[in-house]
Amino acid sequence: MACKVKWVSDIDRTVLVSNFERLGWVRGSTEGREGDEWNFYWCTVYTTRSIFNLETGYRLTDDQLICHFPNHYELTRKDLMVRNIKRYRRDLEHEGSPLAERDEHGRYIHLDFIPVTFMLPADYNIFVEEFRRNPSYTWIMKPAGKAQGVGIFLINKLSQIKKWSKDTKGNPLVHVTGNSMHP
Repeated sequence: MACKVKWVSDIDRTVLVSNFERLGWVRGSTEGREGDEWNFYWCTVYTTRSIFNLETGYRLTDDQLICHFPNHYELTRKDLMVRNIKRYRRDLEHEGSPLAERDEHGRYIHLDFIPVTFMLPADYNIFVEEFRRNPSYTWIMKPAGKAQGVGIFLINKLSQIKKWSKDTKGNPLVHVTGNSMHP
């Protein structure tokens, strides 16, 4: 007979418990002698940060999964994900890795899976150059740190960015993505 999945959660939600039970999973434990008696931990971001940090030194075993991981926002926030992918590309180039190979147009052969992206306001001048090279493009403006489509809009004129920057309070970080991966 196969082992049953042991789950724990720091969020008491009926939908979680009923789905875990429907799957035949059993409740595990995070306390006492059997503190590591779980395979799946549905936890908040706060719990993840408090358990998995340098001070505790706690590491998952091979049969344990959690629904978040420390620094998850480095991949789930689009602006940070793009920054990390660009850093990865640079590291591969410095190492001379074949994964960093480019074609005759300067595009990555193996790592060309994200569209041209700019971080505003820092990359504004570079963005304007690219915008003028591709005047028929429609660009996607996405505020950093927002979720579920909040604040996303399309632009096809530079004046729309200027209007947006006047209408916004403060100076939020925004990434702008072209509509084509291959101009």
